[in-house]
Amino acid sequence: MLAKHNYHTAAPIPPHVSRDDILAALHDHTTCLTLQALTTTHSLLPATNPATLKDTFWYPPDAYPTASYHVTETIAFLPWFSWAKYSLTFPSVFQSTPTGLKTRADTGGVVLRAEFRVLEGSAMEGFVDGEGGGLGEVRWVLVEDVEVVCAWWMMPLVRGKMEEAHRDICRKVVEKVARQMAEREQEGGNVQMVAKQKTGQVESDHVVRVDSLAQKQDSYAGEDVESEPKDQGPEKITYG
Repeated sequence: MLAKHNYHTAAPIPPHVSRDDILAALHDHTTCLTLQALTTTHSLLPATNPATLKDTFWYPPDAYPTASYHVTETIAFLPWFSWAKYSLTFPSVFQSTPTGLKTRADTGGVVLRAEFRVLEGSAMEGFVDGEGGGLGEVRWVLVEDVEVVCAWWMMPLVRGKMEEAHRDICRKVVEKVARQMAEREQEGGNVQMVAKQKTGQVESDHVVRVDSLAQKQDSYAGEDVESEPKDQGPEKITYG
């Protein structure tokens, strides 16, 4: 007899992070593969199992291609003992969608389907319930809905490990995107600072050079004369 369990989690998206920023992160499959709590390694597979593509869970694969990965998870039975853990390798299929991402994993009689969606908060009256509490009024929200199906006697263990793996992933995705944006802004500021230092804090489109020939003539005359700058024409500076 099979049992089914559904899990829902969500994270608010900060105002300075756009919907497109989150979608781009989800469509880069390494984002979720590396942020998932139990996953230790993954590698791209050459093709997706045709039987898996028959699942009505997917958008039409001809319009929205799928990518399959060999995923390894390390599961600990007793967190205090290094020996009380084992590694499990299984295929996981990813499909980028207009609103986010769909994934399906099959292993040992367990089928797990998950969908990430970037939703507008106002579409749900400004409130989205996360697992364990509300998120409050927000402009955009990253939501994940998970469904796991397995034998009834396996469900207590499977449910616990599934929730452990997915509990914080929405928050981690949003935080990663926000952190990357902050790093790019900081790098841009550093480049501008270096450019200013190289030009002596001159922000115009040219610099003034001292005529070297005039300096030589003054030295030949044996006079201690400070040569005045002579216009040799503007020299163009390109700011990176």
